[in-house]
Amino acid sequence: MPVSRRTFLGGGLAAAAVAVTGTPLLAGCASDKKNSAAANLAVKLPTYTKYGDIKPDLPGTDVVLDGFLKYPANPTRAITEVPGDGKPITFMTNIPGAIPPAVDKNQFWQAVNERLGSELQISMASNDEYKDKFATRIAGGDLPDILNIPVDTVQIPGLVKAKCMDLTEQLSGDAVKKYPFLANIPTEYWKGCVFNGAIYGVPVPRGMSRTSLPLYRADLLAAKGIKDPAPKNFQEFFDLAKEMTAAKQNKWAWTRVPLSTIRQMLAIPNVWKEEGGKFTSMYEHEAQLEALEAGRKMVAAGVINPDAFNDKASARKQWFNGGIAAFDYDSFVAWNQYYSDNTAGDAFAVNMLDVPGFDSGEGAPWMGSALNNITSFSKDSKHSADTLLKIANWMAAPFGTEEYLFRKYGVAGRHYALQGTDPVPTKTGVVETGIGLQYISDSALALYWAGKPDVPQKQHAIQQKVADRLVYDASYGLYSDTQSKKQTQLAKTMTDLEGQIVQGKKPVSDWTAAVQTWKSSGGDTMRSELEKAFTDAAGK
Repeated sequence: MPVSRRTFLGGGLAAAAVAVTGTPLLAGCASDKKNSAAANLAVKLPTYTKYGDIKPDLPGTDVVLDGFLKYPANPTRAITEVPGDGKPITFMTNIPGAIPPAVDKNQFWQAVNERLGSELQISMASNDEYKDKFATRIAGGDLPDILNIPVDTVQIPGLVKAKCMDLTEQLSGDAVKKYPFLANIPTEYWKGCVFNGAIYGVPVPRGMSRTSLPLYRADLLAAKGIKDPAPKNFQEFFDLAKEMTAAKQNKWAWTRVPLSTIRQMLAIPNVWKEEGGKFTSMYEHEAQLEALEAGRKMVAAGVINPDAFNDKASARKQWFNGGIAAFDYDSFVAWNQYYSDNTAGDAFAVNMLDVPGFDSGEGAPWMGSALNNITSFSKDSKHSADTLLKIANWMAAPFGTEEYLFRKYGVAGRHYALQGTDPVPTKTGVVETGIGLQYISDSALALYWAGKPDVPQKQHAIQQKVADRLVYDASYGLYSDTQSKKQTQLAKTMTDLEGQIVQGKKPVSDWTAAVQTWKSSGGDTMRSELEKAFTDAAGK
């Protein structure tokens, strides 16, 4: 199941590797000369072996995800042996929603430990706080057995070589078949785990599921008499936002300025564009000034929550769920998470807009990142690579298995109630099950929501609509050392400026000078490194 119109070229997550902090996380993690396109292309990737024959109600494609209107009856328990070794296993991860109860007050977590045959000790942090916690733990050398490595970690090749297990022997080629659910992860995703000519982790695949478009509260729009909105250009998009704003009632259309959507209306690249071996950054695109003017117009009109520039992502999600905002720019994963966190009751309904062209026609939506993270194992772990891979294999059991049902929904009667064959979460289930297991490993997302067949139908429909227009980041699979070191700070500078511009605090014309500074401060070097990596990987 390819996740790009061209296969990843090797070098993996470092495709998007940018710094968590402005400095290297490890003093000894200088760039490794062996992390070359040639070395990484020489690695024999895990053999893809599709598991099972569960037929979806809504068949997918190479891009569109499979959809299911109900959970298959009588799911089979596919793993008979206990994966753990009886000893505690430590894991550090981010948590996208509320931090769940501790293990002594969490019956789901206790049941997971029993299933695994090892106590899973999880160190958690919110999405907003995880990168800082990760950087602190790495800098202190205090690594858990299982490590969730964010995609924007500084100098990943040096980090994994210094601190993580080389898993090539266990996973390369047919060796992966010992772990059938890891073998069920398509080859393209494994390329994101290759560094220094070796396999250093297990992928947590996303791709289409991480593609972001405008989500909207269909129930709130319906209350205004708006059903199935489909703006045909920016002006209609803007008018819709004005119609859904009632500032005196503490209600705004948008959780934040939808600059990404506006940029997609204007066919601005998804991070980097490649043409004839030459790379162009999204920052350089001629339509950026028009996009910023449009964002500025929306802020001036008062259709954006006024706290958008001050609060964190967790607050933005609360505004959307709480009805303070009707629109949010987010992914298919977030769509499901919003249903999981629903506080509005049975009327709550979410849908997604397509992206129109700015003046007319169709927009150019961006394909989501291939991986959420990679999961690596500490070299200092007292557990064998085999044990930790068996844990990851258990976490990757796909939709339709009993393991998936338990992992995602918990224990029948406490965490969910069956509605036909659908596991409908209870309030306790919502609170207890979000312990971050999906960041150890995961199967490809299935479009499904228990008891609500309209959710996968809507998700499948919008994916079919945009699939052929998706724009891919041309830097996927290409490593730039300068990007790894400098991109976070450079990107922050550009993001801070766009915030000042759309708020009317600085003129749009400042963007042009900022792009020149970006180029001279590292952007041009990134471009050169990416072009060389592209040429080397393509064998040119």
